[in-house]
Amino acid sequence: MLARSDIILPFRILYRLNVYFKGKLMISIPKLGGMLRVAAVVRAACVAAAITSGMGAAHAAYPDHPVTIVVPFAAGGASDIVARVVAQQLNDEYHQAFIVENKPGGSTQIATRFVINAPADGHTLLLATTSVVNNAYLYKNLNYDAARSLRPVIGLVDVPAFLVVGPTMPAKTVTEFLSIAHQRSDSNKLSFGSAGTASTLHLAGEWLNQVEHLKGVHIPYKGSGPEVVALASGEVDYSFENLAPAQPQITSQRIRLLAIAGPKRFPTLPDVPPLKEFGLPDTDMASWFVLLAPAKTPDDVVDKLNASVNRILARPDIQKRLLDLGLVPTGGTPQQLADRMKADSQKWIAIIKAGNVTVDQ
Repeated sequence: MLARSDIILPFRILYRLNVYFKGKLMISIPKLGGMLRVAAVVRAACVAAAITSGMGAAHAAYPDHPVTIVVPFAAGGASDIVARVVAQQLNDEYHQAFIVENKPGGSTQIATRFVINAPADGHTLLLATTSVVNNAYLYKNLNYDAARSLRPVIGLVDVPAFLVVGPTMPAKTVTEFLSIAHQRSDSNKLSFGSAGTASTLHLAGEWLNQVEHLKGVHIPYKGSGPEVVALASGEVDYSFENLAPAQPQITSQRIRLLAIAGPKRFPTLPDVPPLKEFGLPDTDMASWFVLLAPAKTPDDVVDKLNASVNRILARPDIQKRLLDLGLVPTGGTPQQLADRMKADSQKWIAIIKAGNVTVDQ
């Protein structure tokens, strides 16, 4: 004989299933006329238990509590803006809080270390910049291995570098610029500014020194804001800059935009040519913002995030918003991002070594 509990427990499961479906699950149970009919009900109840178990797991699927996107810079910059755009859209999609937390300092090391040490469950993510691959070559005593401790989720945006000149450089084309630059280089009177030592904008200037055999003297500033002001005032001859911080000075015609240091023209600036059109090597000096997670984050979580962010970046309104900031939406698969990061690390290390670029520990 079946015990009373053998019958009551399945009915409780059926009741929970009916509650889950908000009363829409209709189950008709005839009068029990014998053991065979009771067993059939029990079997049906067991199937229901399996269904509710699966539904419970789906209900608790990622994300099941707030997600933090850690940004290695202060609020208000381009990386912070991108993080907040993505976070808001993910919040709307999952109906779960995606919080942006700014952890500046240490040339992005503080934020990177924080995410590496976080639980690998997808609830702590890093909005990483090119520094995540460059720092390994710039800091001898780096106490973590980002390549092994973090895994790619998705590329967010590229941040192209543009060649801009100030009032001390009377060039209106790249050809004129190179002619004047070589003349001044020969007399040790050529200088270029950057947003800081070992920034990708500094490395772009070193790259130009190397491919054109120039002796441009690097003058670092504390960010792109001070750098473009210095360029406009004639403290340096030229620089490689991102579009957003340079745009006000370009609009006021205090500095001139000559070219993009990338493989193709920027979508909203079709008249600005790439450097390769003037005989320079075909290269891409863009930095990037990407989303990374702790290395042991499960594949299904990474894939779910990747799909969601790809949908976000494909939206026309989001694309326009990012392009207006001088940023090019990227997206793609985690493997594509891994390949990009590996290739770029080789590119940057070659420039760092050839230019003997160092930073203070």
